Amino acid sequence: MLTRRILTAGLGLSMAAPAALAGSVAPMSLSTPQTAGPPATSLEEPLLFVDASVDEDERMTIEVTINGRGPFRFVVDTGAGRSVLTPGLVEQLALPSGPEMIIHGIAGSIVSPTAQVALLRAGEARLADGVLPVLPRERVGADGLLGVDILDGRNVLMDFKKNQLQIRRSRNFSEINRRGGEATIDAGHRFGRLTLAGTRIGGTRATAFIDSGGGVSIGNMALARAIAARRRRSSDFVRPAHLLTADGEVRLAEFRVVPSIEMGALNLTNVPMAFADVHIFDVWSLKAQPAALLGVDILRLFARVELDYGDDKVLFRLGEGGASPRVLTA
Repeated sequence: MLTRRILTAGLGLSMAAPAALAGSVAPMSLSTPQTAGPPATSLEEPLLFVDASVDEDERMTIEVTINGRGPFRFVVDTGAGRSVLTPGLVEQLALPSGPEMIIHGIAGSIVSPTAQVALLRAGEARLADGVLPVLPRERVGADGLLGVDILDGRNVLMDFKKNQLQIRRSRNFSEINRRGGEATIDAGHRFGRLTLAGTRIGGTRATAFIDSGGGVSIGNMALARAIAARRRRSSDFVRPAHLLTADGEVRLAEFRVVPSIEMGALNLTNVPMAFADVHIFDVWSLKAQPAALLGVDILRLFARVELDYGDDKVLFRLGEGGASPRVLTA
């Protein structure tokens, strides 16, 4: 199975401008991945299994209090529309039940029970009088999950070098002195999620969402077709695959090494990605236009990433311990 660590083996990263700030990681050769599961359909195109969940040892959490009790450990998922509780936490706090709710995930939708919360606090963010879905702990990976419903007007700091996660008040990035090796990219809001302005994936302009809950970046098939059209005269690393999503669902997909992802002054090369028309692209009416979810495999190339939901900007910092991809050998 291809995990996030294996997928990052082919990545290279550089800062295009200004030149004085440039930092780089030399792209590594990407050998043909090992296969698992059913026999391959052909020697040239083996069926791969790509695990898009976040590795347990790399999942960062933040302390949360609920109705004045805690702290509890929650993960932050910037691709999730709603914050989520787990059954054990609901039972421990004796939270009253709410009405059932339809929840849309990456791979599909489910009807979920809910619980009522008077006040949830996480860092400098708060959610009052919330009715939150309740999902199994094995699906959430912690006591609960914080979605974009609590992030409006806040700054999410993910320090991968220090393995720290913070939620703070929004900052005015234009008034902050930038350090060397940092790049700030304008962002937009769609469905409450941050999208990186002017992103090009494989030379194709695409709507790119930041998804801290996904271990592997996923593009839709419209994006895959656009990339293939641009690469029709050059060799490509493309394989059929089974994609195990962060929701725990398995989908037929395509595994491709994208030649480049351009995000403002940043340029990533030889980027492994999975491609599938997963459910959430339908929910967002993005099946027909190129779109992608940029997951933790991309974010962890940097020492630090800041997502500012008030100033609509994303800051990436290169640095020791952030930009060097790790490889897990089978």
